Amino acid sequence: MASATSIPTLTTSVQVLKELGEQMGLKGIELRDFIKEQQDAEREERTKQREYEMKQREYEKENAKLAAEEQDKQRSFEQEKSKVEADKLVFLKEKQEQELQIEKDRQAHENKSTA
Repeated sequence: MASATSIPTLTTSVQVLKELGEQMGLKGIELRDFIKEQQDAEREERTKQREYEMKQREYEKENAKLAAEEQDKQRSFEQEKSKVEADKLVFLKEKQEQELQIEKDRQAHENKSTA
């Protein structure tokens, strides 16, 4: 066999593979098998690359979905928090008004008692 030449990893034409195999000293059935093995390896590599890309897209889609869900939860939390704060203010205002009314009633009652 000839010198160790690196085998191209991208889709390689049959002619290039034939020349590479011949440079390695392959002939006949050995050359044919070499070409077939290289084509099979390239096909398998392309399949793995497609699978990887598909998984990457699924991962990105799931991440986007989780991020959107988190934003929705945060938005809901903030809305609920605002509602609770508003309810608290209404309650405090009503309580203050009741306390003022009680004080007015007490003073009115005292005024009647002293008169």
